[in-house]
Amino acid sequence: MRRRRKEVLDAEHRVELLKERIYATLALLAVLLTLDAASTSPLKASVIVLGTALSLWAASLVAGVMAYRVVMQQNTPEHRFRRQLVLHSPLLAAAVFPLLMIGFAAAGFWSLAAAIDVAIGALMLFLLGWSLLSARALKVSRPMTLVLAVVELGLGLVIIWLKTAVER
Repeated sequence: MRRRRKEVLDAEHRVELLKERIYATLALLAVLLTLDAASTSPLKASVIVLGTALSLWAASLVAGVMAYRVVMQQNTPEHRFRRQLVLHSPLLAAAVFPLLMIGFAAAGFWSLAAAIDVAIGALMLFLLGWSLLSARALKVSRPMTLVLAVVELGLGLVIIWLKTAVER
């Protein structure tokens, strides 16, 4: 019985980690899509990407602590706070590849516009991959897998469009 409970808790932990990574990917895609490479330096672009990831991470930590206090009516125990640090770390991990691409632009390997495009493409591929995996997890037919993946990717693009529309 204990082993089964641990397996369920481990699976729920992985779900939360992936949820945070998908959320961060959507947010960073929106930020990258609004960056104007013609009027932005690689340094400014990297500050924007890193600042976005750090602010999402910090907001998640604060929200977790506040929610715990409200529901449990006590301060967050240290072990729970450390778990929250790990749980929300995918918000930071999502920024690694875009920052690497922007770093290559800063080093002169390619233009900032190309770096941003490569980062956007990679993040879109991540979303598509997660959509395909989620559809396959339902054990549906291949055509239905593609339909579900397209719908999920479309929803992600609508979310990104809304965020970019609001920022303009």
